[in-house]
Amino acid sequence: MLPRMADISWTWWAAGTVVVLALLWRSRRPRPRVGEVWFAQVPFEDGSGSKDRPVLVLSASGRTCEVARFTSQNRDARRDHERVPVGVTGLPKGSWINLRPTTLRRSAFRRRTGRPGKAYVAWYREATLTR
Repeated sequence: MLPRMADISWTWWAAGTVVVLALLWRSRRPRPRVGEVWFAQVPFEDGSGSKDRPVLVLSASGRTCEVARFTSQNRDARRDHERVPVGVTGLPKGSWINLRPTTLRRSAFRRRTGRPGKAYVAWYREATLTR
């Protein structure tokens, strides 16, 4: 027996509604912006896994963002890290920032924790030049 035309129309209408709602929900999620601190799922350098850690958004385009990773582990002895100035929003304790940026997909970003601003990104860029 052939399906009735009304049943087919109803199916297309329901599928279209689901697609529109999904697109609206996706567009409401905040997007990482330059100068913000986010927690993101960052892969380990050796590729063995990942960790939810704070990152500074350096640039954002399309589906990816260039970020700098923070750590609370003392990295004073390393040339590829810089001590973060006290009072950066989104960082509850003393931190160091990795001077080697990495690229993450937007889907890796979990939650925004602070907005130190573009001046902080300029500080980071300057730090990469002086190290």
